[in-house]
Amino acid sequence: MGDDFRFQNAHQYFRSSDKMIKYFNENIGLESNIELIYSTPSMYVDAIAAENIEWPTKYDDLFPYADDDSSFWTGYFSSRANDKGYMRRASQTLHSSNKLFALASIDQTTSDE
Repeated sequence: MGDDFRFQNAHQYFRSSDKMIKYFNENIGLESNIELIYSTPSMYVDAIAAENIEWPTKYDDLFPYADDDSSFWTGYFSSRANDKGYMRRASQTLHSSNKLFALASIDQTTSDE
């Protein structure tokens, strides 16, 4: 649920999730025999192990993903959400300042005096 930037307001996120879980369990879960709960990675692994599924072994490379011949998702699973946010904002500022500098450089009405 969500991506790197969805947990910046955890109180609001979990309050909304609580409402969704409660609504589902009271209105849909009863007739579908499904119950939504908060879980942990160990609960998930235990539930999968209880299914006794024999998973295939993958021997070739898994990464990077590619959408087409020239689009690769090499950083898709990286962490450090704050660093990615800082870099995104810094990159926007850099590109904006470059554009403003270029416009000022070609503006013939601006004098150096």
